[in-house]
This record gives sequence, C-alpha cells and structure tokens, in this order.
Amino acid sequence: MKHTSWIKYSSLSILCLLFTQYLLAQGCSDAGFCSLAALKQPGGTKGKKNQLDLGTNIGIGEGRTFTVNPYVQYTGNLNEHISLSGKVTATYASGFLGRGAGLGDFFGLLTYTLHPAQKNNVRLLGGVKIPLSNAGTKATDGSVLPLDYQASLGTYDLILGASYTYQRQWEFNTGVQLPVIQKNNNTFLPTQYSDPRAKQFAPTNLFRRKPDALLRAAYNWQVTQRTVIKPSVLGLYHLGEDTFQAPDGNRYAINGSAGITINGGLAVSRQFANNSRLELIVATPFVAREVRADGLTRKATINIQYSILF
Repeated sequence: MKHTSWIKYSSLSILCLLFTQYLLAQGCSDAGFCSLAALKQPGGTKGKKNQLDLGTNIGIGEGRTFTVNPYVQYTGNLNEHISLSGKVTATYASGFLGRGAGLGDFFGLLTYTLHPAQKNNVRLLGGVKIPLSNAGTKATDGSVLPLDYQASLGTYDLILGASYTYQRQWEFNTGVQLPVIQKNNNTFLPTQYSDPRAKQFAPTNLFRRKPDALLRAAYNWQVTQRTVIKPSVLGLYHLGEDTFQAPDGNRYAINGSAGITINGGLAVSRQFANNSRLELIVATPFVAREVRADGLTRKATINIQYSILF
C-alpha cells in the first residue's frame, strides 16, 4: 500500500510539472547556488554526521540545447551548529552548433545553524565558487561554442546566504552570488557562424557577468513517514547588464540581460531504511529575463539525486 502511494504521488508530481513547461515562459536561470544543499534544505542528515549526494540535472536550453549536468556533493557536520560542504559539477551539452563537455565548478560552503533542535530555525552560510574550466570549449571544426555549451562561466565567486525554517514546514531562503574574479575566455560571436540560427545566442566574447540575488519559498508536505513533497517558488534577480567585447575592441552592455527570473519547482523525496534518500525535482520558469547571455537558460529541468547518510 505504501509502495502504491509513493508511485501515485511521484507520478502526479512529474506530470504536473511536465505539463506546465508548455504553458510557461522560457528563462529558468541558475547561477549555481540555487541548487546547493545549504539553500535547498533537502531534509537534513537525520542524526548522521555525513551526507554524500550523487545527482544529475537534465535540461533544454536556448536553441533547444540539450544539457546534462552531473555532480557530486559532500556535507560533513563538525558539530550540531557547523557543517562544511563541497560540490563538484560537470556538463555535457549538445545542439545544432556542436557538442561540449568538461568539468564545471567547485563550490565550498560553511553553514552555521543557530537553533538545530527547534522547529523554528535560522541558518547562515558563506562560501566560494571556483571554476574548473574557462568557457573556452570549441566545436569539432574549431569554432568557439556559446556559453550554453560551456561547463563553467570561469568566475571566482563569493556566496552569502541565509535560510529560515518555520515549524519545520515552511522554508524561506535568500542569497547573493558575487563574481569577484572573472576569467571567462569565451570568444563566441554569432557572426562567426554561417548558420543563421546562431543569432539565437547573445555575443559573449570575453564575457563579464553581474551578480545574482536569490529569494525562495518552499513548503514541506509530509505525505507519509518517509515521503515528502515540496512545492517551491524561486526568484533570481540579475543585478545589472552583462557585457562583452566587440570586434572593435570596445566593451558593450548586453541589453535585456538584467532583471528577474521566477521559477516554479516541485520536489519529491523518499527516505529509505538503509540511510539513503532519493529526490526528484522538476522546475520551469514563470517569468524570464529578456536576454540570458550566460547560457544558464532552461525551458525546464529535471534533477535526480541519490543521497547516502552515514
């Protein structure tokens, strides 16, 4: 009976989100910190000191670019208040301009929990993002691919955030991601391609990115003792227009690249008796920025994660 209920709720969740992707606008954008465990609050370590997450994100981006983003993430609790986590990402992208693959970024975070035993709780976090590639991946013919095909934006970022949990059901998260050092070596210009479809991608020669601010609300619905369904709304504000260097040597703003993206998401999490957890997240945008030159655009995404607690 429990197995049947799990299948029923999982199937309903998947169908609802897959249907909405055809009704809503494009532009799901994630600067990288939206999906970090410290901001997602997937369910805690249930008294265990360590958690290992293995997951992948599958999405459709600009120009129907197909992306797969595998990652591995480790979280260790030093005590009941302090935890450290590290995450390594990678990307495979395929589209009409070619294919690209490589290591993405390393995220390192420190989280401080104020009242770990209470139903109402506050967590503070700080961390960094370190690029493992510089956005210079090329197609087989030697042409530089746009950022949609790249594994990293090549920026060293500072990440700051906070989360508040109310009655262990409502979650409210906020955060900011600030590019501190930018070493993006991408040289893509649409004019380099004879294919007119290349104009779907913004020029990103020596791309320079502005910061992002995040605000998210989620509700934990305890369906069974081991099953949780979590709907959420996430707003991501890009705090300025990104820039690129034109062939004339001057730097220009990418008009329309500033602004807000609002995403709706639904997560289904199942806890198993062997101290492991399986989580499925589906998300799609309601509101999007006019131009998403950073290559983080997703019409819809599906994220699958398996966690081991020990």
